[in-house]
Amino acid sequence: MTEPLSLLKEAAHFLPKGVAFVDPNGTIQFVNRTWVKLALLHGLSPLWDRPGLNLERHFENFIGDNAPLVRELWPSLKCILEGNSLYYSTEIYSNHLESRWYLLEAVPLNLEGMIRLRGMLLVYSDITGYKDLESQLKEATCQIRTLRGLLPICAVCKQIKDEQENWNSIEEYLMKHTHAEFTHDICPECIRLLYPQYSSILDQPNDL
Repeated sequence: MTEPLSLLKEAAHFLPKGVAFVDPNGTIQFVNRTWVKLALLHGLSPLWDRPGLNLERHFENFIGDNAPLVRELWPSLKCILEGNSLYYSTEIYSNHLESRWYLLEAVPLNLEGMIRLRGMLLVYSDITGYKDLESQLKEATCQIRTLRGLLPICAVCKQIKDEQENWNSIEEYLMKHTHAEFTHDICPECIRLLYPQYSSILDQPNDL
């Protein structure tokens, strides 16, 4: 009968996320096929696309010269390995051959019985699309300006008083406080009032 551990490893190969089993000493014992594809994608093969690599060395290769993040990662992951923490996650940016964002998640492995597997499970999820969308939303939010509250407007000339107590035309005020731009036209009522000699044009059928 197939060993439960073999079944677990075989199932991991079908996951679209990079998966690795790490022993209590911090050595990678197994990686799935997606993990190998990540190594090829970032030009890191054969640095960490196979078992036997120490976890610290793995992150040095993957993150590059981001030493502060490496120093932050290792203590957190040691807490997982030692059973002092049940979950850890962080976002990692890699810009080797292709710039990508990943969500790294770690959970302890302590499966008793037939498997007898201890250590830690590491999972890499590609979140580049989500980060791109997040960046676009932040940029859009920065570009949006809204008008709120009561606007002091002149009852006669319709100018608006701004925060500096200066009076502005409606066009000037809206252009300062929104991203609106104006083109100028003239409405039918004003044509009849100001240019009566041309008002007859307004009475002609639209299909002429």
